[in-house]
Amino acid sequence: MSAMKRELSAFLVTQRDSVLLWRLAPIVPLVAIAPEFAQHVAEVRLGMFDSLDAFRALAMDPQRMAFGAFKIAGLMIAVVLAALVWANRERGARWWSLAGIAWKQVLVGFAIQIVASLPGMIFTSASPQVATAISAVMTVASLPALVLMIGGLVGDRDSGLTQVYREGWGQALRIVVHAGPGWLLLQAVHSWNHVAALGRPESLVWSLMVWDALIVGLMATLAGTAMHHGYRMDRPDPQAL
Repeated sequence: MSAMKRELSAFLVTQRDSVLLWRLAPIVPLVAIAPEFAQHVAEVRLGMFDSLDAFRALAMDPQRMAFGAFKIAGLMIAVVLAALVWANRERGARWWSLAGIAWKQVLVGFAIQIVASLPGMIFTSASPQVATAISAVMTVASLPALVLMIGGLVGDRDSGLTQVYREGWGQALRIVVHAGPGWLLLQAVHSWNHVAALGRPESLVWSLMVWDALIVGLMATLAGTAMHHGYRMDRPDPQAL
């Protein structure tokens, strides 16, 4: 099989498995779905979808922002859990098992991701354009650290920070390629759902918000599956060495 066909096959497997995960471990997407829908409940009660003006006026409402923090946390946890499910299937362990995790690699990689996100947040109030540019640069610069974190989830205790910055760019690119197209499509649907709900009858608004929460759950399983499968391609299982 040519390299291009092999990459395409792996990409399609990632898309398939991101949906399959809903059957294998339904609690994983639910971790993202529940806080997303809880925020939608708050938004509907605030009257956020009554009109475009109401949507804009209530976008930074403290109650909505509080639910938003839980929503982001739920999404991040669901993504990590999705990757962990696939790692544990390789190990023959229960999907929730933490026994095979290389915690040093996970924590170092996660810490770098957090640090890389700070400059963009700091400059947001001063200049959104500068903040966006800085965030983009820092995201790219921290991609090998993401590879290190994922390696820790799958039990790779031999990888180090220097190694992933020297050798992990290919894996980082593969993860982005596996997740990117589907994520962008789902993000577009996610945004459209909010616009489509403006000024609509309450029954339609609730239907769209349920659908939207499911979309976010799929975004989580796609990202986590892409992380695992993108990392795993061409790498042996460390537990089998």
